Amino acid sequence: MIPRVHKRGTRTIGLIYYLYGPGTHEEHIDPHLVAAWDPLVPDPGRDPDATYGDMQRLLDQPVDMLAQGNRPTEHVWHLSVRAAPEDPILSDEQWGEIARRMVAATGIAPEGDSAGCRWAAVRHADDHIHIIATIVREDGRQARLRNDGRRSQAEARKIEADYGLRRLDTGDGTAAKCPPAPNSTRPNAKAGNDRPARSCARPYGVPWPEPRARRSSSSGWPPPAY
Repeated sequence: MIPRVHKRGTRTIGLIYYLYGPGTHEEHIDPHLVAAWDPLVPDPGRDPDATYGDMQRLLDQPVDMLAQGNRPTEHVWHLSVRAAPEDPILSDEQWGEIARRMVAATGIAPEGDSAGCRWAAVRHADDHIHIIATIVREDGRQARLRNDGRRSQAEARKIEADYGLRRLDTGDGTAAKCPPAPNSTRPNAKAGNDRPARSCARPYGVPWPEPRARRSSSSGWPPPAY
């Protein structure tokens, strides 16, 4: 299992659009929530009355409560977690529990802390989830996220053992995913394609090279700037 903490962003709505959108190559299938800081959070992927703006306003509420000068510049935290190709397909309930463990381990929402950050975990493929969070806690303080990448890796090793998943050494890779090439003949998922979403993944454990400059949405990964 490979977790990856992405570069923080400034626009919550931008990342929400990416997570719930079709993807840069129509690779996102049935985007929906598997867990959130509040189980009653409306899911734009399943609730026709819920909007991306609703989710953005809820996630940003603790940030917006601060005076303008006290708000962090890059308040959007993003973690992706990907399973190995040979791992069994996990259920939404299992991914939801993994998300809760990750936000607790990284300091976004420590276990038993009712004033933790607001977060939501979105699944749009069989083999991975994305967790979006805003880094201002309910009590107005910023979350302590030092070494969040290392902590997510340590928790991933525990999750692998608990779920009987492929075991990796810390630092074996990132959660980057390789989209189909622009000239790919892969059918559109909406046209009845049943090809597993993980089939276009980058070889498991092979790190995705860091770009010299942030890529545009046409590159597929990292997600479009937000």
